[in-house]
Parts: sequence; structure tokens; C-alpha cells
Amino acid sequence: LPIGESDLKKKALQEVAKATDPIEKIKWQCLSRGAKGIQELGRVFRNFDDSGDQSLSIEEFSKGIKDIGLRLPRQDVEAAFKKIDRDKSGTIDYNEFLIKVRGNTLNKGRMKLVEKAFNKLDKNKNGLIEIDDLKDVYDVSQDERYKRGEKSEDEILLEFLNKFDSPGNEDGTVTKEEFISYYTGISASIDLDSYFDLMMRRAWKLDETAPTRRPPRSEGEFLDLPSYGGGHHPTDCKKKGLGTLKPRTRPKGHILSTEIG
Repeated sequence: LPIGESDLKKKALQEVAKATDPIEKIKWQCLSRGAKGIQELGRVFRNFDDSGDQSLSIEEFSKGIKDIGLRLPRQDVEAAFKKIDRDKSGTIDYNEFLIKVRGNTLNKGRMKLVEKAFNKLDKNKNGLIEIDDLKDVYDVSQDERYKRGEKSEDEILLEFLNKFDSPGNEDGTVTKEEFISYYTGISASIDLDSYFDLMMRRAWKLDETAPTRRPPRSEGEFLDLPSYGGGHHPTDCKKKGLGTLKPRTRPKGHILSTEIG
């Protein structure tokens, strides 16, 4: 499972048992199926929208809930529908409903991390994550199927990529919207911002940068070196050319300065 998916399913099952609000019940039942659970519900609703007007009747809404495998009493389904159908027209905008279900789980800090991860993966800046983008960050060599020769690197990477793709639209590419939607689901199961931050940084190596080679030190440059006392202290180590190290002490304290030359 991708990072955070198992924790999400576990928490969702716990929240389903506690939820009293009908929309919350639908939300957590969707997320108990994984981070793409809400997206799957959206796909089912879109399939019912023959007219293309993004609206659903109570019958279509109920059938969508049932078709995706959510187990809700009829009264909860009707109560959720009525919370969205405020004008009592008998239809609801399913996109508005999905927004209500999803909620705002990505605050500013979390959204920044998700966008940073996407931008790092989108190496050619075409707005998509593709198989080639994953090859430097996802190591398939430890996958047992790869070791046995059952699946190639590209097949395993495509399988992983599809975890983020929209249900029913596994085309081998992930848009920024799909990437954010996936982590909106994952974020719902994580209470602490610090844990979400750590998870994202570790999963996508967000703190890693390409190593840079330090240029040669210039004449007269000062360095910080440890003192003979065991701790690290400021020292005035001057480079004046080749020679041997000549330690000298100052009158006060045990801070040492070492001069080359």
C-alpha cells in the first residue's frame, strides 16, 4: 500500500462506528475503502449523469451509494441528500455533495507539502507525473515480483502510479488535481500536522538536494574547527599555505585557535 493508506483505512473504520452525521458516515465509509474511495463515489455519480447537468435525484443518489458498496440505512441516505438539497428541488449537484463529503483536510501547510512533492516528481514540468518521473524515487529492486522476473520495472511503476489515478481512468499519468485528491483522502486520517509533514518528507525525499562540490578555500579564509576541550567552539584557523598545525591557547578559557603555516 502507498504511504498512509493502511492508517487511513484503520482510522476510517473507527470513525464510521462513531459518526452520527449522515454525510460523515458516507465520508468515512468511502475512506475505509482507501484514499480513492471518495473519487470512486464521484465516478459512480458521473456515470448516472446521462444529461450532463451534474445533478442527481434521490433514486440515483441512493443507487450510487449502494453500487459502491456503502452500507447505510435508508434514513441516513435520505438525511444526507436533504442536507445538500436545501432548495428542496428534489435534485442535488453531485460535485457540491462530494466537496461536502471530502471536507477541507489539507490546510495551507499540508497543501504546500503536497504541491512540493508533485513539483519534485514532475521533472519535465508538463503538469503530469509519468513512469519516467518515478524511476529516481521509487526503487523496484526489492519487489519480489521483480526479483522473480514476473513483472518489469515499468509494470510495477505503472501499478504504483495507478494508486493515485482517478478510478476508471488509469491512463499511466497523474495530474496535479488527482495527486492532491489522493492526499486529501490520506490527510483525513492524520490528526497531527507534524506527522503528515514527516510522512511526506520521507515518502518523497523532500529534503534531499543534489550534492554540491565546495570550491577550494581562498587565501585567509576562517574556518570553524572543534577545540581540544571536546566541544565545538569558534576558532580562527587561517590558511596561509602548506605547513604543519601549530596549536596555541588563549589566556582565558580553553578555546583554541590553530594556524596553518
